Amino acid sequence: MRVVREQSSVLDGIPAQIRYKNIKNLYLRVRDGYIELSVPQRTAQRDMENFVSRRRAWIEERLRLLSVRAEKSAPRYADGEQIRLWGAEYPLVCVPLSRGKPYAEHADGMIVLHVSETADTDVRCAVVNAFYRAELAAAIEREAPVCEATVGKRAALWRIRAMRTRWGSCNVRTAAVTLNLELARYDVRTLRYVITHELTHLWVRGHNAQFYAHMDRYFPGWQDVRRELNAWARAEKLTI
Repeated sequence: MRVVREQSSVLDGIPAQIRYKNIKNLYLRVRDGYIELSVPQRTAQRDMENFVSRRRAWIEERLRLLSVRAEKSAPRYADGEQIRLWGAEYPLVCVPLSRGKPYAEHADGMIVLHVSETADTDVRCAVVNAFYRAELAAAIEREAPVCEATVGKRAALWRIRAMRTRWGSCNVRTAAVTLNLELARYDVRTLRYVITHELTHLWVRGHNAQFYAHMDRYFPGWQDVRRELNAWARAEKLTI
């Protein structure tokens, strides 16, 4: 069922992504760190609060289990692990670094992690994220002008952040667009889709029929790319 509009909110103290659809009943999914609520178009905030409140104990238990699962499956960035970059997977090779700042690079069909032998998982994760940030920044520089020309709007500022529940966001007042760091892991088509999506908000603020009509014009087949992106995230247990 097509989403008419969507918004982020907090229901009974729980972060929620609300999707308004042409449906008759409320449906709930628990993600890692938030809930996803599909509701009829004219559902009142009070009704959503009550719906969530009646199921709060069950929601909290599901959130706890998902958090434990995510912690157990978190990457350790050790030799031989597979690292995803722009939709492809590469083996991670750790090269001891005796001095200087740790860094990662894509070379010879591998992701090479230059870190000290005593570097723990947090340090390795930070180095890989810095690598993703540099990759994504370069891709934005390449892809954004094409998307801006298609949409007919320009972002005043591009930001990159690690986000738990969104692929991107757009401040329509300042025209600043923020993109999720995780996008560097997936096919570049998904980056183009998210850039186009956020730029379209400079024409239409919310997610409604007018917004989706713009998306159909600017990015034909965007629904397939969104489904593919979210399927990848679910398969890897990302909380988006």
